[in-house]
Amino acid sequence: MEYNTLKLETEGAIARLTLNRPERANAMTMEMGRELAAAVQAIRAAPHVRALVLSGAGKHFCAGADMAEFERLHASPPDQVEAAVRAFLQAIGEMYRLPIPVIARINGDAYGGGVGLALACDLRVMAASARMGFAFSRVGLTGADAGVTYFLPRLVGPARAMEILLLGTVFDGEAAAREGLVTRAVGIEELDRVTDELAAKLAAGPPIGIRFTKEGVLESLARSLVAEFDFEARAQTTCMMSADHKEGVQAFREKRAPRFEGK
Repeated sequence: MEYNTLKLETEGAIARLTLNRPERANAMTMEMGRELAAAVQAIRAAPHVRALVLSGAGKHFCAGADMAEFERLHASPPDQVEAAVRAFLQAIGEMYRLPIPVIARINGDAYGGGVGLALACDLRVMAASARMGFAFSRVGLTGADAGVTYFLPRLVGPARAMEILLLGTVFDGEAAAREGLVTRAVGIEELDRVTDELAAKLAAGPPIGIRFTKEGVLESLARSLVAEFDFEARAQTTCMMSADHKEGVQAFREKRAPRFEGK
């Protein structure tokens, strides 16, 4: 599939998805929302892909919604405005639900919906000089957007999330790391190396075990302890019966790196 707002490349078991509107700071349009959802579905359907790196072209990660497009929607009926919002939400939901690990490579500023997209990823590596801004309230919008009111309280707790969103707080990379918003903050010159090392390590991991780990972490807050135990019993039994587990044990005994095949 050809994309107008994205670039999708695959290197071995690692897919790289780049927001590709650098002239507009990779701001999200309805077209980008639709293309993001389609690209993530294509990645989901590619059995050889075991990790995804999401980044932005140029100096920015994503400036959030393209305000020029939204200004044109001001005179539109509410259902058309809601359809535009839902285009972003669908893309973010698709990213969140991917069964493979997703790393956000935050190479530059991330604001608004761009933050929601980053928080939907499993790990986030951010340039120390970049900024992450929850500035919805500064332009008369609600912080209940792009999944942020779902993701943020789970990362920093409800009280801190409330403060960040009401005040429209902006963090640099190091402050974002201290808050627990990103996995690591590194110098821009180290961003590719650190991201690539993480992606390679995740891509070499056991696909079945990783899929169940993601499901367990993402769904546990909505399940009771009994339901979580039931899930864990099924998940671990499946893994213990897999060829990957046998390979992992054999590799441990032979003191070598395992070669997992997702079987």
